Amino acid sequence: MQTMKGSVFRKLITAFLGLTLIILLATLGLARWSFEYGFLDYVNALEQGRLEQVSTALAEEYASYGNWRDIPLERLNRILSSRPPDAGGPGGQPPAHGGRKKPRADLRIPDRPGDPERRLRRRGMHERGPPTALLDQDGQLVAGRQDAVLPEHGIRVGVQVEGQTVGAVFGLPRRHFESPQETAFSRQQWLTSLLIGLASLLLALLASWVLARWLLGPLRRMMAAIRTLSGGDFSPRLQTASNDELGRLAADINHLAATLEDNQAARRRWLADISHELRTPVTILSGELEALQDGIRPFNREQLDSLSQEVARLHRLIEDLYQLSLSELGGLHYHFAPLRLDQLLERLAGSLQARAQAGGLTLKLEAEPATVMADTHRMEQLITNLLNNALAYTDTPGRVEMELYRSQGQVILIVEDSPPGVPADECQPLFDPLYRREESRNRRMGGAGLGLAICSNIAHAHRGTITARPSRLGGLCMELRLPEQHEGEQ
Repeated sequence: MQTMKGSVFRKLITAFLGLTLIILLATLGLARWSFEYGFLDYVNALEQGRLEQVSTALAEEYASYGNWRDIPLERLNRILSSRPPDAGGPGGQPPAHGGRKKPRADLRIPDRPGDPERRLRRRGMHERGPPTALLDQDGQLVAGRQDAVLPEHGIRVGVQVEGQTVGAVFGLPRRHFESPQETAFSRQQWLTSLLIGLASLLLALLASWVLARWLLGPLRRMMAAIRTLSGGDFSPRLQTASNDELGRLAADINHLAATLEDNQAARRRWLADISHELRTPVTILSGELEALQDGIRPFNREQLDSLSQEVARLHRLIEDLYQLSLSELGGLHYHFAPLRLDQLLERLAGSLQARAQAGGLTLKLEAEPATVMADTHRMEQLITNLLNNALAYTDTPGRVEMELYRSQGQVILIVEDSPPGVPADECQPLFDPLYRREESRNRRMGGAGLGLAICSNIAHAHRGTITARPSRLGGLCMELRLPEQHEGEQ
């Protein structure tokens, strides 16, 4: 738990905060860039309006004097350096609503040539404006500053008198903040954005903490369940309400727990069955040996045969257990080669005909040519086990029938017999090790219940399947499916 809180929790918090920080920096940076350029555009628009008012005032002066030479230079400079007091232009504050007020030229009212201050006051203009220059119609500097003339990038407003252009007013566009008021306003906006960013970051931290805890909640429960499973308790189950990845992971853990629980029960059942199977011949051997030692039974050929049978049965059981463990662990050696399964069946059926007839059984085979990629020895072991089971557990008189055919790229072998039968719900457990449907069955004739388990493992090693179901003859039907081997395939 501490590792998860110290690792995954921290990583989630760091990831959420990192993503939020990147978005905040990008947003604030773009907002800052937009503010600076937007504000400078606004200031330059105000300067454009100021120059239009200056152009109107200069046009009135030109109309009064008739030319630029007769206008006193001081008056021209005063007009060029004037600015509206309420426009919030360079050096002032922006308007209350951030909008641009387009200046409107005043109606022309005749003034006396010697009173330019009155004209400026009437237009609401004061002195000390930004750098401005006045050029005549020939492009010669009349008044103002030469550095204000930028033909390509400057602000230019023509001076017109009675429809004719008699000059032009030039101003410098703003590229950065200059006045203390503008700098203070920009700093205020920056501090406000910074405070908003910090508040957003704190809110993101809180949201990240809540979200990380919400995401890690199911993981904590899964870790607790896995820890319980590793301790040997396979009973815990997780809720799987969601259909996302965490929900599917919880379902997989539940399936793992159920599988481990089943395996534990099977292991306990296996140990109990193994102990029982081994104890039976050992008990018989021990009892007969004690009877011989005590003189209860004579030591003769009959007693030796009885002891030999029990030893053989014990050896057969141990060999079956060894073969089963090898087949489950993949320890059996397979030498795969093309095998004519129909020919193998004919040979095995011929070797078992005498035994079947002696037991009052009829053994029948119908096989069409079929080739599979198989280990001959292991396939013979599998089919022999199936036939031995059918012959051993079929009532007399009875029938055992085999059928081999091909279908859709598979070779199918059917081995079925007459009664007694097995209920459908008890067919699949027949492949479990040491499974016995009838515990009272004669152990000297029957096996330990390992043969079909070995058959199942051999079938899987050949990429095939083996299943059991009730037979149409009234007994048990075993079906083996193997991939068909075509000519030229390896």
